[in-house]
Amino acid sequence: MTGYLLRRTGQSAVVLAGVSVIVFALVHLVPGDPVRLALGTRFDQATYDALLARSGLDQPLVQQFFGWAGRALTGDLGVSFRSGDPVTLLILERLPATVTLAFASLLVALLIAVPLGTVSALRPRTVVDRAATVFSQFGISVPDFWMGIVLILVFAGTLGWLPTGGYVPLGEDPLGWLQRLIMPAVVTGVVSGSVITRFVRSSVLEALGSDHVRTAEAKGLPRRQVLTWHVLRNALLPLVTVTGVQLAYLLSGVVVVEIVFAWPGLGQLALQSVQARDYPVLQGAILLFALVFLVINLLVDLLYTAIDPRIRR
Repeated sequence: MTGYLLRRTGQSAVVLAGVSVIVFALVHLVPGDPVRLALGTRFDQATYDALLARSGLDQPLVQQFFGWAGRALTGDLGVSFRSGDPVTLLILERLPATVTLAFASLLVALLIAVPLGTVSALRPRTVVDRAATVFSQFGISVPDFWMGIVLILVFAGTLGWLPTGGYVPLGEDPLGWLQRLIMPAVVTGVVSGSVITRFVRSSVLEALGSDHVRTAEAKGLPRRQVLTWHVLRNALLPLVTVTGVQLAYLLSGVVVVEIVFAWPGLGQLALQSVQARDYPVLQGAILLFALVFLVINLLVDLLYTAIDPRIRR
């Protein structure tokens, strides 16, 4: 296990280095002068030259990259052109909102997908199965911004039960935190749940048709025991995989949903940095997204060994 962890850590480091090179190159290939854009109407040559030197953009690209990469290893991602704040601080300020929305959305998705996909597989070609198919098609096809706007019009505008958007930290106002979390979590949870439902259904169907399940049924084991220990446990591997991918996607920021609900997450921060050509913030955000995907993929692989001992061997 130790050797496996070391190999995966080394592979992740190589991937992260490659991502950093690509991100740095693509960001700097975008036409325009970010320093001039950041100054706006306050432009004067002395200020421009000082900010250019402070940001290191007056140096050769190779020197800029190695300087940025070296500082990033110590947690220093640079300073925002737009606000002048450290990029690490900006990301940490947005992180609680992103983590809250990601895990709440994943909880909603699993609460919908696991029961619906399992029952759909156990009763194929029935009303429940057709309902699961319609739900998965709905979640995948309907734009999340449209779903969010409809929820705002109904629950905030017409009924007045929930606020239209925004974010309140849990420690400041628990009730306000929950009220503002419900609608964005439902929207992103429905979208992710529609994807997970399909995987659950197909995994359970595949497990039901396997030889060891037929053997367990032939031995006269109770139906509940067969489903719990022989069907659902073997259907967990694909579920863990797709759940990990969905969690990494949610932790990377759901840009459209965050904009609709004025949710101050990392997705909105990344979009604002693109619009302002704020190189340091954009590079730091994308580097964090890549790291999130790598870490979650590693955790998913480690979970495999806990679920299926054959993989450990």
